[in-house]
Amino acid sequence: MRNKRFTIRARVNSRANASAYLKRPGDAVIVDRQGPRWLVLSCPCGCHAEVLVNLDRRAGPAWRVYESPKGTSIYPSVWRDTDCKSHFIIWRDDILMLGARYGEWWMDEAEAGEDELLQRVLETLSDREKSAEEISDQIPDSEPWDVLHCCRRLCLLGKAIEGSELAKGRFRRR
Repeated sequence: MRNKRFTIRARVNSRANASAYLKRPGDAVIVDRQGPRWLVLSCPCGCHAEVLVNLDRRAGPAWRVYESPKGTSIYPSVWRDTDCKSHFIIWRDDILMLGARYGEWWMDEAEAGEDELLQRVLETLSDREKSAEEISDQIPDSEPWDVLHCCRRLCLLGKAIEGSELAKGRFRRR
């Protein structure tokens, strides 16, 4: 897996003002007009494309921004289906490139303090499969990427089960 830094360079009120801030792969600008509308990102693969990510649920399916002292996260992952076809996660100011050549991001060692969240996730799981986003919405001050990380760890520990095929990414208690 190859990590790159995600950096919000500015918040602007117009998409036309965003490009000037995108100098390096991973640089980003939030277009904010009475709330976040777009994330404009210089593609982390280095192809120099500007990736537009919808943040406005009123305009259809949208990504969510999570800002905390640990950094900024965007959920779900971004998967370009044209040009470079990059697939990546933005988690705590890191860009985690996905795909066969990058490995599994969630297999990294547990962080200090993760045990508490792991327990909270386990307590939230039930017999009904839930997505990491649904679980995160039930746990104050959590982010879906952290929850997904914990769910996959709970699966490895034999305490949770991940769905398969269309239910992949959904978890329930074992």
